Amino acid sequence: MSEKDAMDERLACRTISELRRWPARGIAATLVLVFFVAPSMAADSGFGDPVEGQAIFQSKGCVRCHAVRGAGGRIGPDLGRKVVQSSFYEIASGMWNHSPAMGERMEEFKVARPYFEGTELADVAAFLYFLKYFDEPGDPRIGQTLFTEKHCVRCHRVAGQGGEMAPRLDTLPRTVSPLRIAQDLWNHGAAMVTAMEMQGLDVPTFQDSEIIDLLAYLRNQGQRGATAEFQSAGDPEKGRSLFQTKACDRCHAIFGSQAKLGPDLGRVELRGSVTQIAGGMWNHWSGMAQAMQSLGMRQPEFQGEELADLFAYIFIARYEGQPGDPDRGENVYRMKGCAICHRPDRKGEIGPPLVEMSSEPKESVVQKMWNHAPQMWERMRERQVPWPRLEPGELADMLSFLATEGTEESTPAEGGEGPSR
Repeated sequence: MSEKDAMDERLACRTISELRRWPARGIAATLVLVFFVAPSMAADSGFGDPVEGQAIFQSKGCVRCHAVRGAGGRIGPDLGRKVVQSSFYEIASGMWNHSPAMGERMEEFKVARPYFEGTELADVAAFLYFLKYFDEPGDPRIGQTLFTEKHCVRCHRVAGQGGEMAPRLDTLPRTVSPLRIAQDLWNHGAAMVTAMEMQGLDVPTFQDSEIIDLLAYLRNQGQRGATAEFQSAGDPEKGRSLFQTKACDRCHAIFGSQAKLGPDLGRVELRGSVTQIAGGMWNHWSGMAQAMQSLGMRQPEFQGEELADLFAYIFIARYEGQPGDPDRGENVYRMKGCAICHRPDRKGEIGPPLVEMSSEPKESVVQKMWNHAPQMWERMRERQVPWPRLEPGELADMLSFLATEGTEESTPAEGGEGPSR
């Protein structure tokens, strides 16, 4: 065993002690998710419970190899930082593509490969996906510097320093939600931009974690004795309605089929937490304001928890991913060699016909793929067949093909084609 592998093994062994501290190290915020995910998605039998997923992530030993925002093993990547999943299909394809390598590492470190039952994989996928919904802690010291660099200090007063043209920002409760501040930032955008232009200042933009650091500074300077504020993580059903009533759908679609004036919020890359996405929303404020003016629209304002509701809706919709295409999926099924072992006409050499799972949720199908991956990999190595890699879109297409009614009537050519990498 190499020196690096020995170090990895020691780190994996130390994970047990870290688990006892894990819930208190930032991940506990995930518990809030149950209040908005469970009720709204109850009708979708495949959608998982992120709170249960957190517990399964521990109990199945995933945390022995993978850390979540610094807590856990160091053998695999930190799934709360280094890997950002944009949909269920990205999570699932990543697990599938790395299954052989993960199996070898688990065998090397004598770690039992997790076997998922019921809705366990769906729960874990929901947990991993919604990790990015919440912010990591910002740095108030960096935020203080940004308060000056972004010209906030020219109009706003904090801790006895700054201008008096705009309201003081050190009167907020320390418990104020970052989304509440971001919502106020959006609502007052027109007045703020006008004031900055009058002073000859450039309108500031936020990159990476800058807005998180800035809001951390404002919260740090807030009132200690103020009444604590609580803001839910949002209600996606209300957000769906707001997407229309606030006229967001006039410029944006979510996995739409027709071109819109603005980017499709399902297909465009949205990286980071909701607060970072709110920062990106501010970055495009001037362009959106011009577009709304050209359409004769008024700038939408958000009250209460409306911005949180809107973002919750966008996150849920993006989890489902872009709908797959069954015609492309049939081609994937052939080209990846699935038809060699899994033929709809039950004439495959080894495996059962996958169309028997056509009525199951995508999470259930992927769970069976994961559970049987070791046996598949063993058979493929015996035949010197490469492991078929699936891009997120290819997986979505293939599952759409399997779920299409009447798939059994569409039988691939005898034997199929060899799998492509």
